[in-house]
Amino acid sequence: MIYLIIAMIIIYIFVNNLVKKYIEMKKFIIPVLLLVLTISSCKKDDEEKKEAPAYFAQWSLMQLTKDFYMETYDYGEIIWEFNEYDELIVTVNTDLSNSQLPITTSGVYDYVGADDVVSIQNTQYAAQVQNDTLILSRNAAAGGPLMKFVKISPDDQ
Repeated sequence: MIYLIIAMIIIYIFVNNLVKKYIEMKKFIIPVLLLVLTISSCKKDDEEKKEAPAYFAQWSLMQLTKDFYMETYDYGEIIWEFNEYDELIVTVNTDLSNSQLPITTSGVYDYVGADDVVSIQNTQYAAQVQNDTLILSRNAAAGGPLMKFVKISPDDQ
């Protein structure tokens, strides 16, 4: 019986010390955890923001050349808009039933892009933007398609 009492006293002292240490650690750990969470959740102000690719805009298709074939369009007849959601929004305001364009109907199409490459419907194009002109080409030197667009001015939207 005496051993049981001694064991209970030892357990009580052990548990009491653990509780005291836990309370002391709790007073220390909670502020440290809050500090770490606050620091890690803050965004760095000096972090470089990536600029959107130059082709993020609305473009009016003006010309398609392919091999020795050429199609020309009036401003606003065919509009391609690349946005930050990896969507290409195409608006067709003319008859394209005999066209060789890769996209001949209005709609929203997925694309994957980088600064100088755009992949539309699993076809990769080189993308070049100079001033207000966008050129999408695929193997143009070998007669592949080359599409020339002009940027739609905000006044025309």
